[in-house]
This record gives sequence, C-alpha cells and structure tokens, in this order.
Amino acid sequence: MKKQLFHVLSVLMLTLMSFPSHVKAEGVHLDEIGFSSGYAWGHLKFTDADYEAVPLFVRIGFDMNSAFGMRNSKGTLQLALEPFCNPVTEPEAGIETGLTVLFRYLHPVAPSVKLVAEIGSGPMYLSIDSKEQGDGGFNFLNQFGLGAQFALSSHDALTLGYRFRHISNAGTSQPNRGINSNALVLSYSLLY
Repeated sequence: MKKQLFHVLSVLMLTLMSFPSHVKAEGVHLDEIGFSSGYAWGHLKFTDADYEAVPLFVRIGFDMNSAFGMRNSKGTLQLALEPFCNPVTEPEAGIETGLTVLFRYLHPVAPSVKLVAEIGSGPMYLSIDSKEQGDGGFNFLNQFGLGAQFALSSHDALTLGYRFRHISNAGTSQPNRGINSNALVLSYSLLY
C-alpha cells in the first residue's frame, strides 16, 4: 500500500508542477496549487477506539471573485479541488481517498497575512470497517476550517489551519452514525 501511495502522490505532483505559471486571464483563473499534510484525530464512540489519520492532499484553487461580482474585493473567494489519499493509523491501518470540493475565503489582515475560512464536501472511499459506518466503502468527507496564510514571497505561501471533519455515507447504507475528527493542516502553496 505504501508503494501505491508513493506512486499516486508522485504522479499528482508531477502533473501539478507542469501547470504554466502564466495561467491567468480575465475571469475565473488558477491562483493556487498547494501541497498539504497534517494530523487528524477523533474518537469512535460506538467502537470506543481512537481514530487517527494523516491528511495528504493537493489543493488546486481557482479565484472566483469575478464570477461572484467581487472584482474589487480585498479578499479572494476561491473554489478549491482537493484530491486526497490519507493513511488511517487508528483503530487499524487503512486509507481515506477521494476528492473534496471547497469554497475558501481569504481575507488580508496584514501585508503578508490572510485569514482563511473554508467549507466543503466530497465523495470518498474509507477502507476500514467500523460500528459507526459499517463495512468499508463509499462515504462523504465534509469539512470546515479556519486558518491563516503567510506569504513567503509574491509566488508562494504557507497556510496553517484547523479543520473539523465529518465522515458520513449520507444515509446510502446502514449504519450511518458518522465519524467526527479534528485536523491540524500545514500547506505549502505556489501562488499564481
């Protein structure tokens, strides 16, 4: 499984690094490619076990200000696609993999600091069995978070954030008691 994860991440990184840095036009445009990791923790109340995962995701962000009539806004409304492949370490070894679609708002509070608020959801596969979600399989990962982005230069930044995560199958099968967890996430982003 580690070898497969390495191959998937390598292909994603090479693909994203090939995006031209001059991709910017009037209207909606690519404005961020980020590489992120962190630590997620929670407790399975019906299984009475800890839940731990290592978030590993890529962020592909698009500036949506012009689409929402916010061209003159100080802040940036962003649509972000985040493909992820998160190793689960507790209660047993497994994987969360899928795609989250988020709306993010970045608001400048200092020349090199922006506050970040985000909310999103997307389909995922969870490989472990639990009393909360039943057999491993199809679920959704719902998230909302807050953080701060620190510019390293005009072309790159670090973002530190907190996310609340909720895994649910949206009632497509039983049981559907949900798995809640918290996550601390650190991202390095190329800005366009």
